[in-house]
Amino acid sequence: MAHLSKDKLLLGATFVLVAASAATFGWLAYHNARAPRGPAARVQLGAEPYTPTAGDAPAVKTDTWSLPVAQTRGRDWVYDTFTPPEIFYNARSKHFTVKPPLSAGDELPEEAFGLELVAVRPEPFRLQLIGYVGGEGDWRGTFEKVASGEVFLASAGHRVADLALSIKRLEVTTVAIVLPASMTTRQRVATAVVHDERTGRDVTLTHRARQFTGGVSAFVAVPGATATRELRQGETFKVGDASYTVERIQLAPASVDITKESTTLVQPDRRTLTPREADDAPAPVDSPAT
Repeated sequence: MAHLSKDKLLLGATFVLVAASAATFGWLAYHNARAPRGPAARVQLGAEPYTPTAGDAPAVKTDTWSLPVAQTRGRDWVYDTFTPPEIFYNARSKHFTVKPPLSAGDELPEEAFGLELVAVRPEPFRLQLIGYVGGEGDWRGTFEKVASGEVFLASAGHRVADLALSIKRLEVTTVAIVLPASMTTRQRVATAVVHDERTGRDVTLTHRARQFTGGVSAFVAVPGATATRELRQGETFKVGDASYTVERIQLAPASVDITKESTTLVQPDRRTLTPREADDAPAPVDSPAT
């Protein structure tokens, strides 16, 4: 019963509040309707006919965007605002190449690079053991100077002054040679231990394989020429009015990054060269013997 009386009390209070609100707003509406009103404003029409007019257009400031600047990777790497270049990945050289947008690329001077990569070779040691003569207790090695191609005979204790090398030991032993898809044979192999006075280390040479330094050399040529030029990483050289700098040499896959600078170029031209066709490529003078 107490709960029921409380609900009735709330319902009654709601009715009283609604009635009071209705009475109040009704009186305000009646009072506003009977309030005196002023005269209505009259519109004065002119005698002249209507003539449409156009306002002056606002002043608009226009700016011309400058051409995009080439990146350090080369003049082809130009990023325009609305016409980006086409970038391709060369799986052989593992490098990206780019085709510039026509709108920006047409403004750049077209100039041939003027250089081709013939081959990339590991750098051979400056002295090679290519054979041997003599007999037990009197062996002599047949040595070759890589730079000049000179061949000479020498035994242990001989010093090659112009190469800063000394032959410490020379021996010929019979070793087992495993031939591919064939049986194992035993052959005589000449081995020479040479002391390198420039590095202070001993180098072991054998007449069955060429010895390399661990460095690499790139052989390049002017298009259409048969003579090659041996280059090493970091080397700078000139061909005519153009200057070339070898930025990077990679052996596998063979490629070389070269930057060209010339007075006719707005930006340095940096390209990644891969070897030209083997049929057209002259062999380097000091290519390793098989």
